[in-house]
Amino acid sequence: MIQEAAQDVEIARAQLDRARAAFWPKASAGILGAPIFEETGDALSSKTNLNKWGPFLRGSFDFVQPLYTFGMLGNYEKAAQQQISAKTELTQAKANEVVFKAKEFYFGYLMACEFEKLLENLSGFLKEAVQTADSAKEDEEKKGAVKPHDLYRLKTALDDLDQKALYAQAAKRTAEKALGWISGLKFSEVAESSLKVPAYQKKTLEDYLQLSKSHRPELKALPAGIQAYEALANAKQDQDYPVVFFGGFGELNWSPVRTRQNSQFAFDPFNRPQGGIGLGLKFDLEFKRHSAEAQEQRAQAMKLKATEHYAVPGIELEVRKAFYELEQAEKSLEVATRRRDTAKKWFVSNSMGWSVGVTSAKDLLESLEGSGLARKNYIETLYSLHIALAKLSQAVGKEITDLTY
Repeated sequence: MIQEAAQDVEIARAQLDRARAAFWPKASAGILGAPIFEETGDALSSKTNLNKWGPFLRGSFDFVQPLYTFGMLGNYEKAAQQQISAKTELTQAKANEVVFKAKEFYFGYLMACEFEKLLENLSGFLKEAVQTADSAKEDEEKKGAVKPHDLYRLKTALDDLDQKALYAQAAKRTAEKALGWISGLKFSEVAESSLKVPAYQKKTLEDYLQLSKSHRPELKALPAGIQAYEALANAKQDQDYPVVFFGGFGELNWSPVRTRQNSQFAFDPFNRPQGGIGLGLKFDLEFKRHSAEAQEQRAQAMKLKATEHYAVPGIELEVRKAFYELEQAEKSLEVATRRRDTAKKWFVSNSMGWSVGVTSAKDLLESLEGSGLARKNYIETLYSLHIALAKLSQAVGKEITDLTY
């Protein structure tokens, strides 16, 4: 997708080369060869002989070097230069969009990995609990401590976790494919790691707003695009003025079956060289067309100005929204961390009670579910924090974390 956008820059560069080429002379040359019958005589009388044929050769060239265009060519060049600037910034905007998608898929993959580990951990504990309950049935001393419905409850919960594990595995495989697609790499080249708290240095909202004004590529592309269309409008209007040029032409004709005319006042298209150089003016008298084309380009410029009027406050709103989401994610992570730690203590207390036979299966499963949900919530909140940072980075047009790529 980035390469596709980058080709617009190459198109703009080609347009600049074309605009600059107009400053150089335009020239053409041609050679013509044809059979022709014999014809002799002069300007007053001639004799045709269709029984005798010979060759006729003609060589010609002409050139025109523009000297002054009243700003037309200069405006075309300026328009092409501004188009390069605009397309370059839009390519960067596309790159920022792709980077955000890559982050979204990557952190989504890490979240899927964390969920898989969580389910494996919970499932492993439940398997041990089931084994403990099964062995208690065979132990005469512990017989009766574990009720049949407790064992059924544990096994049902274990099956539920096994089913959730299948969903987690499918999500992970989908995330793998998505990450491989967006990065353009074989997934084996991307190292798998855990979802961790990101490293970043928090700034104020005003700092991020200032960063967006200086780094957001769309805000740079709009003024460049406006200048490009205004320059094109001026170039179209400048077509009303003549082009001052220096030019020349030359022509050489030869045929052995046509009589050469020695008088310069006799027209001889078959055996006479001619040519010359001089200064000239070229007028394009389609003034209505020039005005219409100029108006079209000015309308395009006004269209971008209208876009600029709502894009600037829109980007500011985007930065504010991303900043508030980051603040929310930071505070949510603090709550999620406390919840995870508290739920862990609850679960550890009940698991110890289960091991000595003072905690029921119902209480054990409730604490296990509470701990599992708390850990799940922590993983999701950590993912939300990564995404909030990714959104803010895209909104300001610059990476705000310690992530390098």
